[in-house]
Amino acid sequence: MRFIGYGTDTIKEKKDFSLFNVTNLFIFRPAKFNFHVCKNQGELMRIINRMFLFLFLTTAASGQSIKIATYNIYFLDAGISSERQANLKQVIAELNADVIAFQEINNRAALENILPDSYKIAIIDAKDEVQEVALAVRQPLKIHSSKFIYADEKFDNAFPRSRNLLQVEVEWKAARYFFLVCHAKSRRGGRAETDARREEASALIVDHIKANLADKNVIVLGDFNDNPDDRSMNILEYGDANAPGGIDTKEDSFLFNTSEDFLNSDFCSFGYNYLFKDTELDTFELTILGAARENNKWRGQKNVDYYRDVRVKAILFDQILVSKNLQNRVGQSGVFNKSVAVRGQSSRIKFQDGELIYTRRGAFASDHVPVWMVLN
Repeated sequence: MRFIGYGTDTIKEKKDFSLFNVTNLFIFRPAKFNFHVCKNQGELMRIINRMFLFLFLTTAASGQSIKIATYNIYFLDAGISSERQANLKQVIAELNADVIAFQEINNRAALENILPDSYKIAIIDAKDEVQEVALAVRQPLKIHSSKFIYADEKFDNAFPRSRNLLQVEVEWKAARYFFLVCHAKSRRGGRAETDARREEASALIVDHIKANLADKNVIVLGDFNDNPDDRSMNILEYGDANAPGGIDTKEDSFLFNTSEDFLNSDFCSFGYNYLFKDTELDTFELTILGAARENNKWRGQKNVDYYRDVRVKAILFDQILVSKNLQNRVGQSGVFNKSVAVRGQSSRIKFQDGELIYTRRGAFASDHVPVWMVLN
């Protein structure tokens, strides 16, 4: 695996290409290549890198790939501040994804407030739910259907309240893709104490795929409130409700986790806002040293005081997994690291008589940043 600088995102490329940096994709001009005049291996690798980039841009420009992202937007409603609205619009524009899964959405109007008209939205509004999930697709992709899975109250332990698993059927290039948008139970109340609820949700997702979506093009994405080495994610990766937690010892056999290798570089998706809210730079550092190790350290331990004991609080919660028949079509994947996604004063909320109330409407976009992948 190699990590490649791509504009302001960081990309994980599945092929064995060397490192290169591109500061402005829009001014790239392919050179005339002559392998016979290469003076050393470094020069040869630079030429190969340029050729790869040219091929990548040509493929993307011809519509042969789509960019898929997931984004938890902290308690998004239609009454956000104008500064936050502007920041979120910029994040969406620079993310430039064809498909975006959302979590923590109050209603359709909240999304329409930040999305361009080129996106169509699949959301099932529940009057009493302030953390809905949704999926937006950009034309020419088409939404054919959307429905809740496990909407019955008996599944509320796994899928809290009306925060149900959302299935959206999308058409791209005459083929159908089934997106399952998930927002798992948070770790509030204790990580070990709530593990079983996230694990139950994963087992139910596996059951649904095996029973209803076998051999289909499936993308499971969202905020799982666990990192790729936790048991809930291993259940999804192996299709086994009894899968243990811990660092993987074998390749994914049921769903391929396109985000898992981010752990090798301690990339996160939650917690950057608290570290970089005052940054004046255009981008922020994705690597938070010790993030993966810290998560592994506390796995299964009860009576942990999160604020006192957990030293590294940034973590990779947001992930994208695909069915095995799509694994060979996975291209680049990355974490969005433009500072507009994390800069600014945070918002504050409280619940009063079951109603969400903002006590401060800040400018920051969210406490999460988007995670994305390219499907060829």
